Amino acid sequence: MDVFFRDDDAGWEDARLLALCDLFGALELPLDVAVIPNDLTERLARELSKRRWVALHQHGFTHRNHEREGGKCEFGPSRSYQQQRHDIAAGRDILEALLGDFTMIFTPPWNRCTLDTARAVHDLGFAMLSREHRVEPFGLDGLAELPVHLDFARLAPEALDERFAALVSQGGPVGVMFHHAVMDREAFDRAGELLHLLARHESVRAGHMLTLA
Repeated sequence: MDVFFRDDDAGWEDARLLALCDLFGALELPLDVAVIPNDLTERLARELSKRRWVALHQHGFTHRNHEREGGKCEFGPSRSYQQQRHDIAAGRDILEALLGDFTMIFTPPWNRCTLDTARAVHDLGFAMLSREHRVEPFGLDGLAELPVHLDFARLAPEALDERFAALVSQGGPVGVMFHHAVMDREAFDRAGELLHLLARHESVRAGHMLTLA
């Protein structure tokens, strides 16, 4: 079974982010980190770049909600293709300047975006879009989509185990999403238990998102 791990909101709570990265490193597990360009500092960029098991990609631009109705969304229906493309390109330029090479994946904040977002991402040369598994794929030629399935921070341990088992039976890859900024000590302990179990499991093959598309 293929599995990948995605942590969102790099740029917030740097100490917790680096602690989560180092937990993955200690277990020799790959981690994909979604970076908010507007909140990335030079210091954090240097720290993340040292951790070779961490793949870095783009998480929106400012992680700001632009919608007055419905769920929170940075790249939602109230914004035009040109507005979205402008912000995505600006974020890409920041990541290129601070990180050099980064993985050409785009993850929209709150896992929500529109078809215009997908078109802008594709037109700007991104290889992949990642949202959550309950939405229909956009199906654009040349743009892979790899959704996440389980939100570690928002699921009780019993529910996480039950849903993980159900997804395994359906085949992979299974995506597990973390939000380091809201993880307390107890959550880190639970994450360590889960990752230790998966790292030892013979049938689990953990990989980076771009390699599993």
